[in-house]
This record gives sequence, C-alpha cells and structure tokens, in this order.
Amino acid sequence: MSITEKVVKYLSINPPVTAADFSESLRKMLRQEKNPAISIPNKRDLLKSYHKLIKTNKIKKSVQLEKMLRRRAVRTLSGVTIVTSLVKPYPCPGKCVYCPLDARMPKSYLSDEPAAARALSLEFSPYDQMAKRIEALENNGHPTDKVELIIKGGTWNSYPLPYQYWFILKSFEAANRTGQKNKTRATKLHENSSIKKLRAELLKQQKLNEKSKHRIIGLTLETRPDSVNLRSVWQMREMGCTRIELGIQHTHDDILKLIKRGHDNARSKWATEMLKNYGYKTDFHLMPQLPGATPETDLSMMIDVFTDPGFRPDMIKVYPCSVIKNSELYDWFKAGKYRAYPTEDLLTMLKKFKPHVPRYCRISRLIRDIPGQYIENGNTVTNLRQVIQEQMKKEGTKCVCLRCREISHVDITNIKDLTPHLFVDEYATQGGTEYFLSFEDKDRLVVFGFCRLRIVDKNIIAKKDKKLAPFPAYIRELHTYGQLVKIGTQEKGHSQHTGLGKKLIKLAEKITAEQGVHKLAVISGVGVRDYYRKSGYKLENTYMVKRLKR
Repeated sequence: MSITEKVVKYLSINPPVTAADFSESLRKMLRQEKNPAISIPNKRDLLKSYHKLIKTNKIKKSVQLEKMLRRRAVRTLSGVTIVTSLVKPYPCPGKCVYCPLDARMPKSYLSDEPAAARALSLEFSPYDQMAKRIEALENNGHPTDKVELIIKGGTWNSYPLPYQYWFILKSFEAANRTGQKNKTRATKLHENSSIKKLRAELLKQQKLNEKSKHRIIGLTLETRPDSVNLRSVWQMREMGCTRIELGIQHTHDDILKLIKRGHDNARSKWATEMLKNYGYKTDFHLMPQLPGATPETDLSMMIDVFTDPGFRPDMIKVYPCSVIKNSELYDWFKAGKYRAYPTEDLLTMLKKFKPHVPRYCRISRLIRDIPGQYIENGNTVTNLRQVIQEQMKKEGTKCVCLRCREISHVDITNIKDLTPHLFVDEYATQGGTEYFLSFEDKDRLVVFGFCRLRIVDKNIIAKKDKKLAPFPAYIRELHTYGQLVKIGTQEKGHSQHTGLGKKLIKLAEKITAEQGVHKLAVISGVGVRDYYRKSGYKLENTYMVKRLKR
C-alpha cells in the first residue's frame, strides 16, 4: 500500500474536523512511518488514492474527508463550478481612457491575470479552455456536473457574429466530450463558417448538454450598454446566455463624458430595462476613483444605483480605477492631469456604501485581479474585501448583500436555529416589478436559497415581432446555496437538492397568477432544462415556459 493510501486510510478512520486537525493528522501519520525521506503528500495525490480505495471498497465514502481533500474548495461553495474563458484579441468600439492596450489580449485585459494567462497559453481556444479547466477542477476534487461558463474579453457583441456562435458552440462541445467514454463526434466548423451551420450545430450541442456529464447551467457574457439592442439580446439568448455583465462604470454623465465612455446614463438604464424584460440577470461593473470623481460623488453614485428604479442590479462588481501603462489615463497621470484619490478614502467610502446594499444584491467582486506590478497609480490592496469586512466588524457595521449571507460564507456555529423561513421582498424597477423570494434563518443572517421573479409592465411589451416579444413574467434566477452536490444526489449538511428550489418555483407561480399573469417563463441554462420539465415547464423560444391555471 502506497504512503498516500496509508494516509487516506488513517484519515478515514480518524476524520479531521478543521484544517488544523487535517494538518496535524498528516504530520502524526508521517511520524509513524519513521522515514525522513517521505514528504507530506499533496491533496491531489491523496484525493486520487481516496477514490481508488472507495472503488475497491477498502474505505467508506466520507463527505467530511472529501471536503478536506479538495483544493480551493471555495470554488464550488456557491453551488456551481465556475469556468472562465477569454475571447481572442479584437478591436473594441470603446475609447475609454483607462483601458490598457496589450496586443496579445482582448482590450482591457492583461496577460498576467489568472484567467487571461490560461487563455493565452491555450491560444484562446474555447474548446481547450473549457476542457482543461474541467479536468483541473476534477483533479482537485471538485464536482463539475454543474458548470457556470463566464466568457470574458471586453465587448462580446463587437465580435463578428460567426465567431460568437462558434466560440459558444466549441465550449458546449468541450463540456459534452470531456471525460466521456463514448464521445460525440467533433464538429469541423470553424469561426468563419456560415451562421446557419453554426446555429444548427449549436442547437444540437445544447440538446446533448441537457443530459451531459458536465451541464452548462448558466452562461455569462460581458458587454456595454450601447451594444444592447433587441437583436443582440435575442442572439445572446439563442446562444444560451442567462446573465449579462454590463459595464456601467459610473452614473454621472459628466464623468462618463470625461473618460470617453461612449454612452450616457440614460442608455445604461435603457439597457438594464431591456435585459431584465427578457429575463436576464444583470451584473453591473462599477468603477470608483475615475477622473473627476471624489469619495463623496462615488458614494452618492453607488447608493443611487440601488435607489434609482432605472438600475437596481442583481449583482455588482466594484473595480476601482487603476492607472496602467499603455492607456491614455497613464499619459494623463504622467502629465499630472490625474491622480486617484487615496486608498484610505476608498476604503472609507466602501465601508459607508456596503450597508446600503439591499438583500437581493450580491457583491461578486470588490477588486479586479490586476497584478501589482502593472498598477502605476490607484488601489493595490489585493484583499480589499477582507480588509473592509474586518474594519466593519470592529466598527459594528455590517453588509447584508447575498454573498455576505450565503450559508457557505457564514460562520454558523453561533446561530442556534437554522430552520429555513420564507421571505418575500418586493421592489419596483423601470419596466417591471421584482419579487425576491428567499429561504433564510429567522434573523436573516443566512441565506439557503432564493428566486428572482419579474412581472413585466404590460404597456411596454413589444408586439411587432411575436418571436422577439418578451414574456409577461420571468423567473430570472433560482439558486440554492451550499457546497455543490452532484445532480440526483443528496448529502447531509448541504442545502442543495433538499426541495427548497421547488418550493420557490411554486411560490413564484402563485404570485404570478395572483397578478393576473398566466404564462411564466424561466431563463433557464441549457443544463437545467430537465429540472424545470419535472415541474411542468416546456421549451419555448429558448425559455422554459409554463401556462398557469387561472
């Protein structure tokens, strides 16, 4: 028996509870071997031995031990496995002064950023980026049957349409073929193939993905407000997109004009309404510390994002402005025309802002992974979120955003009652009414699952082209938090696959019917269609749709 198998067998008999217990158990086991040449085995090798011993019935399955053996377990704590791919370099229509120009990368990205470096090494192949990432995550012990694909690279809609369809087609194909014994045929289509052929093949791959080992349950694309229109909204939906990362950056027109953003505040609101009225989840990029901004105007702007019904996004990413070489802003900085306000002021502003974030919103990021050596001026604190959280805790303030209350991110040891209670938060937005339905503990400290329901205002529904007309109501998101659990299974101590999702669907249907709407659509990811079929939904025009009883 190898040393890794001995270690795993010992750990299965003496299961560690904490990371410290795990490390101590390893050291104790190795001391028993009395062989100084043996080093501490890595988690990947231990995990391989664990699966081997399970397969040969030499040890019993242990959820706790599996959790300890996973590398970077946080990657699947929100209930899905994230795979990030980058598109190839291509001209962007924007002229933003802060964007760096790296000829090897799509605009605004640097080759040393983690996902960007992987993409560059794989020559931006969508197939390889998906396949290699799935393999790496599996080797580190993560379930990969529920994949959320995030495609980065500036303005998605500025790329040639055949390339867009081809990139997503190859991503689906990789998900369908990776790790499969009987692989489906490889498509021979390329990025310059006809739209007709690419669309037809993409629909085939999407159909296969409904039953695939690696199901794409969500697809995120990145674009600008001035690239959102009826045609692009429909095309992205046909590709399987469920969420849009929208580069809002700022809400003050004078600042947008100064940084040469290319659109105004009104366009941002119009794009937000359009996307929500087609069921998309909206994830805003916000950029404090821009030229012309102060801590006071940035705080006002970020609070306005949630008080103004024209915005109210589902998620936000806060990317403080950084001065990078090969950008126009760098020239301004060298000429003394711009300097970011102090990081201390940024921290103070964000601490004041976080308590204003509503419960329905998730702060996905509080900094972008720009390597420090590239930043000539601006924030260089890489653990900005952690610093802010620690300071807020000392000051007695807190944030109630979704991420801060996900069960996977909360220390539940001091919460006595974890019984799920239902909460319904209703709020108005431009073009429709939103209902945030959630199961939380009674004090709303922990979120187990939630649903975003939107009732579209009837007076704005387009009737010119019935195929492109929006549905009257949408489930825009349904999510159960907790460590990712494989499809069709349940694990003790996890909130996935425990029936909360179905209860939220029933409540969404009830509210929809009570509002006099009798057709409910779900902007479902391709890999989740079967889940909704079990609740009576049918595929219609890329959405899962159910006609409700009057």
